[in-house]
Amino acid sequence: MLKKITLNNFKTFTKETSIDFGATNYKFLENENVGDNRILKGALFVGENASGKTQILKSITFLLDLLFGNKDVDFLLNKSFYTKKETYNLKYSFLIENVDINYELEIGINKIVKEKLQLGDKIIIDRLGNTAQFSYNETKTYNDLTDKLLFLRRIYFDTHFYEDKIINKWFEFLKNSVYMNCYNRQIFTYNNSSLLAHEYLNERGTKTINDFFKKINYKQEINYETETHNQDGMFNVKSNDNMKFVSFKKEGTNIYIPEAFESTGNLTLIQLLPAFIHAINNECMLIIDEFSSGFHNELEECMIKYFNHYSKNSQLIFTSHSTNILNNTIIRPDQIYSVTFKANKGTILKRFSEEMPREAQNTEKMYLNGVFDGMPHYNKIFKD
Repeated sequence: MLKKITLNNFKTFTKETSIDFGATNYKFLENENVGDNRILKGALFVGENASGKTQILKSITFLLDLLFGNKDVDFLLNKSFYTKKETYNLKYSFLIENVDINYELEIGINKIVKEKLQLGDKIIIDRLGNTAQFSYNETKTYNDLTDKLLFLRRIYFDTHFYEDKIINKWFEFLKNSVYMNCYNRQIFTYNNSSLLAHEYLNERGTKTINDFFKKINYKQEINYETETHNQDGMFNVKSNDNMKFVSFKKEGTNIYIPEAFESTGNLTLIQLLPAFIHAINNECMLIIDEFSSGFHNELEECMIKYFNHYSKNSQLIFTSHSTNILNNTIIRPDQIYSVTFKANKGTILKRFSEEMPREAQNTEKMYLNGVFDGMPHYNKIFKD
């Protein structure tokens, strides 16, 4: 599980900033929201628009893209525009079967400057520029590294770290991870499998999703065929190209409505659910931007609680503008960060648990009243 990220000069983070996923001393939601080794099952980032919430998620997907992506990553786009520093740094800390894995990166405008991988107390990879040492059973020096290719990626695909159990379990955790932007319904996977809704339904059918709907009392079901089969025969739709499509039937009706006529919320939900179910069943990170796009507040709450209850060592790392989920019955104060952009300091984070709110306190109200920062203050009274 992801234990900590530290950013420096990355995007809007001009100063060194750490995001901790370790559980604090709160006792409530202990069995639901805390995974093995007392690592939290994710975190929520709240704050006004353009404050830096998405950049936190991008710091995670940046590593995944470099390790498993098939396209070049533009290093320049990740350097902060607000400083004159020529490099930026990222540090990732994971805990896999009680073993710490620490990986550090320093990136220049057009090249990788430094890399270091540490397994427990042992340094496995140590890179400076185009030269690196790989130390496992023996130490080997490489002098032919390319500027934009991670040495970690090269060693993994060349050796699989000689089937080292801990490192390969870490890589499985990373490869199983999924990113989704709910606003535009984009989804990215890293293990060469597709979790796009149509491909998922074509391969697995509708049972898993319909079972989920029943379990949360969503009061709808879906069908995936080349035509609808409505009982009254008054509204049958058939695909012109013989391609299957999703249709929705509300409880108490006999009509399946094709997805082309469905609500934004339903369309977003059906795209998210394959990744959501995958993350519950496979240890990984489910990284979601704009989670509040198109969902009712109650559905958001339900899905967060469902994930935390049924997942084991997976993590839901997400942004949302819905303040109703800032509730101690849903998510712990140590899982919530407020995000604020200050011109002279860049993005500033504040963990809700720093203010030590008690279980009985209303954390949503405290946030709206400015206790945790990250609240915009707009003019709402106009006289001219």
